[in-house]
Amino acid sequence: MRIRDVGDHRPSWVGSSKKSRFAVFSMLSAAFLTGCGSTSATGQSSTATSNGGSASNSPYVIHALVSETGAGAVLGSREAKALNILASQVNSTGGIDGHPLKIVIDDNRTNPAVSVSLATPWISAKVPIIINGSIAAPDEAVDALASADGPFIYDLSPIENPAPGSMVFSAGPSTLDDAEAYLTFMKAKGYTKIAEITSTDGTGVDGNQQLVTALKLPQFSSMRLVAHQTFDPTAVNVSAQLSVIKAANPQALVIWTTGTPLGTVLNGMSALGMEGVPTITNNGNASFALLTHFASVLPSNIFFPTPPLYLPPSDITNPAVKAQVSAFDTAVTAAGGHPGNPWALAWDPLNLLIGALKKLGIGATAAQIQGYMQHLTNVPGVFGLYNTSKTHHHGLAVSDIYMTRWSGGAFVQASGPGGKP
Repeated sequence: MRIRDVGDHRPSWVGSSKKSRFAVFSMLSAAFLTGCGSTSATGQSSTATSNGGSASNSPYVIHALVSETGAGAVLGSREAKALNILASQVNSTGGIDGHPLKIVIDDNRTNPAVSVSLATPWISAKVPIIINGSIAAPDEAVDALASADGPFIYDLSPIENPAPGSMVFSAGPSTLDDAEAYLTFMKAKGYTKIAEITSTDGTGVDGNQQLVTALKLPQFSSMRLVAHQTFDPTAVNVSAQLSVIKAANPQALVIWTTGTPLGTVLNGMSALGMEGVPTITNNGNASFALLTHFASVLPSNIFFPTPPLYLPPSDITNPAVKAQVSAFDTAVTAAGGHPGNPWALAWDPLNLLIGALKKLGIGATAAQIQGYMQHLTNVPGVFGLYNTSKTHHHGLAVSDIYMTRWSGGAFVQASGPGGKP
């Protein structure tokens, strides 16, 4: 089954009346200015400010690669929109020191070779920043081009685990934190026999590695992986692999792949009568468009490790994170979308980079941006509170993850922080 890009839908807790563009921008501006505080390399607290009014000087350009087509399009198409929405909001309040922010977006077609061909001239031109999306393979291909001199690369795929002190950051919580959260959730449910099916690309390989690593933690000693099968993400049938898993009689199944290949697995599960197996997949698939498209073959219980933005803002306890989520919800809904990871994976990275540029100025080098970004302390975003260091380039914690369940029309909270009951 091929994915077509069906429309996003609003959550039940987002108001149905449309806000004016001015009101949306005003709300976003207030939340953005609240959320840009950070500690610099010297440990001093700072808050980003803008000049107000419209930006009028020469534009500051940030280059972005996203998967607007190909297997990662369910992410990339929305990431592109999120980048443009946030840039427009910033420009409506004065830009960066009076310079309008311009996001130049190119489609990597979810193809590593295309990503490299697009990024190479930017790197040769010594651009300080590249936003790099949308799934593992194209992201990793560009990461390999970075040097100690730059550019600073913000990957939009959460599965990346940047080397300490590198020029690469990664959006969202780490996939090891995801694994710890969903195992905590499954343990509370009494599931001890787990099966897994993963694609053979970077996303699937990493998903399996993090599950195996998390299962070695003492708190999960009662749990075991009874079957693990792999499949080529271009495959159109995985019945053989799923038959092996079904024979192992697992209490829960982990599917670690993103986008189009998820449909291949779900179709296979439906054909084999496995819809009743509790299923967990990564938050890149926590998309209204994707899940609505696959409605006829979805398991009866499918869960996702997701950030606070999947909760109603009224249920978010940290007021700064709540403000970020409320502004994000308003902006995405006004754009005709549904607030979720496909938008948020680009939203927080650009928001954080804007904070860096407002603090450092538009002449900041890649090294200066890296230094700033490695010293964020309690900076709120839609994914939670960011605390970064030279060794922690995700900046988020397992406590920023909540398990949610797809109810057929909405995401419903299924756990507390970190997957706990």
